[in-house]
Formats: sequence, structure tokens, C-alpha cells
Amino acid sequence: MSRATQVELLEQRIAANAAAQQIDLATWIFERVHVEPAARVLELCCGTGGQTLSLLDRVSDAGHVVALDISKAALDTLTAKVGPIASKRLTCVESSLESLHSALHRSGAQHDGFDLIFCAYGLYYSSDAERTLQQCRQLLKLNGRIVVVGPFGPNNKHLFDLVRASGIAIAAPVVLSSESFMSQTVLPWGTRNFESLAVHTMVNPVCWTTPERVLNYWQSTTFYEAERREDFERLVRAHFAEHSTFVNEKWVMLVEMSHGRV
Repeated sequence: MSRATQVELLEQRIAANAAAQQIDLATWIFERVHVEPAARVLELCCGTGGQTLSLLDRVSDAGHVVALDISKAALDTLTAKVGPIASKRLTCVESSLESLHSALHRSGAQHDGFDLIFCAYGLYYSSDAERTLQQCRQLLKLNGRIVVVGPFGPNNKHLFDLVRASGIAIAAPVVLSSESFMSQTVLPWGTRNFESLAVHTMVNPVCWTTPERVLNYWQSTTFYEAERREDFERLVRAHFAEHSTFVNEKWVMLVEMSHGRV
């Protein structure tokens, strides 16, 4: 968790993916998720604002975005990115997912509910994701929606294969969050609690052109092990001795839930 929330590493991961990905993630998301100009939005695990800035662009002065994250440093980084006009539409809340209700109450950000609750790449950090989702449902307005975005299936397979070949055992929580959380937790919960689910998926190739770019990304991840760096680097350089690029596929799932079951 410490590596997941460390701002410098988070920004490094985002930059490494953004520079080499074929599809811009935020663009792909908001081509599929409509945000009303006057919407009141709660974003969980906002980090340094990878999707928050897009949400702020879509709500008018009549709307508002409440961005919640466990890291004060991440929220400070997000605030620094937001201009003076958009900052009037933003409230930042420092909190874990486990303290969601009390944190919103203390901040005065709860009000009469949210039109959209959004979480990209972070819900799996909850100690009880279904409880967090249930709390989110309670925070929705009558016709509100929940949108969860995350990895699934053979996500990161090429990189994971190389990491394992270097002698590193990838921790079970990392594998769960990367491969099965969306299908095993989010989809079943959404089906039980909402009448309508819209599911979108994509495969986004990330093409690194030098060994250094692969190494820089890996050392910013939650599955980096410094003592195995020499073995991993040897395998990466062996790959580039035969290939001009290293392609790591990001498998992405977006689940939009609407029309809550009675």
C-alpha cells in the first residue's frame, strides 16, 4: 500500500504508461461515461488527478466534484494542477475508503447525495470492497450511477512473465487487483444491486522502446524488488537484443451501474 500511494511513484507510473500507451485512458473512459454539466460527483481514490481533471472539465459551475484519497500528498498535487476557476468546483477529502461516510460528513461534502460515484484503479485497495460499494450506493441520488474502472484478465501478462522469470513471486493481492477483482467482485455486486450494467473493455498496448523505460516503470510498481533488479535487467536487455520494443498489454474494464434494485 505504501508504494501504491507514494506520490512520486504514482506520478512515475502514470507518466510511463501515458507516454507509451496507444489509447489515452481518460479519453476512452469519458467517451463512454456521460457527466451532466450540473452533476455532483464523488471520485474515490482520485490520486493525483488522472481522471479528476476530466471530471472537472465536464461539470459546470452548477456541478461539483468531491475527490477523496488516502494520501494528503496526492491531494496536494491534484490541487496544484487545478486552475483557480475549476478549483471552485472541487472539494478534496483526505480519507481511507474504510472511513468514507465519516470523512464526507466531517468535510461537509455529503449533502443530499451524488449523481455519479466514480472510481478508477483504486477500489481494490479497500479492505472490504463490497462494503465500500454498498456505502456508495447509499450515497447516490435516486437515479445516480456508480462507475468502476480497473484491470482484468491477462492484464500486465508480458511484464508479469518477465518479473516471475527473474525469480520474483508476485504477491497475491497484486495478482487479484490486476487480474480478477473486476470480474469476481465488481460485476457480481453490480448485478445483484442494479438493474442495468454497461460493461466496456479494451486492450491498450504500452510500447516501451528502451530497456531503461521498462526498468523505470517496474521500479515504480507495487511488485518491484530491488534485490532482484540485476536479474530482471538482464532479462530485459536480452529481450531488446532481439526486439526493438517491449509491449505490455493493459486490459481495462469499465462497469457503469444504474437503476438500483429495490
